Amino acid sequence: MANAILFYRTPSTRILDVADPQALDTTQKLEFTFPDDIMEGINEQYQNNIKQIPIPNQDGARKLNVQENGLQNYTITINGVFEKGGSTLGITRLKEFRVLKQVDTYHQFGIFGIEVDNAPQFNIDPDDTLGFFIQSTQVGYAGVRFNRYDFSVTLGFGGTAV
Repeated sequence: MANAILFYRTPSTRILDVADPQALDTTQKLEFTFPDDIMEGINEQYQNNIKQIPIPNQDGARKLNVQENGLQNYTITINGVFEKGGSTLGITRLKEFRVLKQVDTYHQFGIFGIEVDNAPQFNIDPDDTLGFFIQSTQVGYAGVRFNRYDFSVTLGFGGTAV
């Protein structure tokens, strides 16, 4: 993939204060730049909350009513590799991100955002109506080279679906 960043905002670095996520302090972003730290993939999972309700009928007719309950789940999972001891110290930064308070007084649906140069349909910059939070992370070694970590981060979505 092209360059990408995973970043978070604070009440003092809202979109109104720092419009471009690239301009955030380096401690607030995890940058993926080839060849050391690479975001290899991004996957979206979207689930509606639809209930199927069986309707009993004595004459044998089969019928299901459908109840629409809105959005059930929306997650983005990113995965890739970090160079061990690379310029951004990706694993260390990722460990710092996952223990942050995931919401604040302004970003009530999540403090995290993502910006991917060649996949802008996944870009979200958190504000007072939507945002991401870190739902889970996985870290390990990639392949036979002991100087590369592989990782995945699942970001949960909060707010009104886009």
